[in-house]
Amino acid sequence: MSCVLALVLLATAATPALAGGRVYRHRLLVAINQVRTEHGLVPLRASHGLHCAAQRHSADMIARDYFSHTSPLGSTLYHRIMTSGFVYWGQWWAGEDLAWGTGTYGTPRATLKMWMASPEHRSILLSPRYRLIGLGRATGSFLGNSGAVVWTADFGHR
Repeated sequence: MSCVLALVLLATAATPALAGGRVYRHRLLVAINQVRTEHGLVPLRASHGLHCAAQRHSADMIARDYFSHTSPLGSTLYHRIMTSGFVYWGQWWAGEDLAWGTGTYGTPRATLKMWMASPEHRSILLSPRYRLIGLGRATGSFLGNSGAVVWTADFGHR
């Protein structure tokens, strides 16, 4: 019994970044899919390429201290998707929702609530056109706020 407890404690202590990143992204995905199901839509499936694009964008916004779909160097959603490994043939389309907050405003629940309250973000989140999603989450000092969380949700279909 103590051996099992020691392994659990070791695994927990060894992966704080994993717990902070993947767990929160998973919580947001579950919440998004719950809302989509409530609206008669199919759940979104995670896409590695979209995740890479979203994660890089969240990290870039924290690092460069900006909040926009276009980076200070001109990178757009189109460019991020084309270099993410998401597109490898045929027709595709994508949409993007961004959010940031501190404290309880940075949680998955609050982020989803903000997106659902915004007509533009809600229309992307509830679009039947999208089947795949990638979520990015970065934390740090942001726009003068310590402990901020910056979210990117990239939605796609191919």
